[in-house]
Amino acid sequence: MAFAHLTACGGDDPVGGGGASSSSTTSSSTGEGGGAGGDETGGGGAGGDGGAGGDGGAGGEVSGEPAGHLLISEVVVAPGAAEFIEIWNPTDTDVDLTNYYLSDNTVYYRIADGRAWEPSGSAGTDFLVQFPAGTVIEAGKYLVLATHEGFELEYNRCADFALDASLIPCGGDDVPPMLAPTNGALGAQAGGLLTGDGEMVVLFEWDGTEGSPVKDVDYVIWGEGLGNSEMAYKTGQRGYADDTSRSSQRSAAVPGDRKSIVRCSDLEFGELLTEGNGISGHDETSEWLDISFTVAARPSPGEANDCE
Repeated sequence: MAFAHLTACGGDDPVGGGGASSSSTTSSSTGEGGGAGGDETGGGGAGGDGGAGGDGGAGGEVSGEPAGHLLISEVVVAPGAAEFIEIWNPTDTDVDLTNYYLSDNTVYYRIADGRAWEPSGSAGTDFLVQFPAGTVIEAGKYLVLATHEGFELEYNRCADFALDASLIPCGGDDVPPMLAPTNGALGAQAGGLLTGDGEMVVLFEWDGTEGSPVKDVDYVIWGEGLGNSEMAYKTGQRGYADDTSRSSQRSAAVPGDRKSIVRCSDLEFGELLTEGNGISGHDETSEWLDISFTVAARPSPGEANDCE
């Protein structure tokens, strides 16, 4: 896999300018950023010392640490039946998903505050869902979440779970739906939950105790000119460390029609390793997603990704 540009992707955060303020170590060379501002609901974030930096020149290689946790490994956006999200367990241990959740909206963390689900963005196309109790993803395996009833015809296989409230039949039965928790919701626009020109998806863990903060497990954004509802940002929120400012988060490319964005390994390039909101203490919003993900011409739900 060739590594291309190492410049930071821009955002449109009107309140959180500059790079993320942090003294954390990182798995590659990144500069310390400027002050992150507050989000649309919270107070201001901590200031820093300058803009997003980086020692890597165009075409230079960067290193990354193995994740050691579940990863969002492949995403296909509309049209319709092709849309899915894939979760991969790259570890050597089975993982119980009972307390794991998935969302595509910046306010996902509010579930821990007991707030009603009021996504910042498009109602119906945004979701916050939980895996059914007792769901286990085995070591080295994948889970696929579909949004449209035509998934089986598109890929000649069944999805593992449905993200949309509409039934998704497969193999003479219905694909089990994800759970819509209190203060969450399934999608309500089959085949159109993920925006093609810019979107976020976050996998997170929460123990279900009100007031106990969520823990980011993995996070991906794609596209340019992403809006506030399409980027995670918990800076200034009680109980959370600063996230990387929206203007310094680095997005994956936009997948084309029936193409996907895929991880080619379990390395999280450029990710800050300490003082973050991640399940292992990493800052999951700091990963260089333009390096970790590439575009694949042939989506491969439930299988190892084609990164040729």
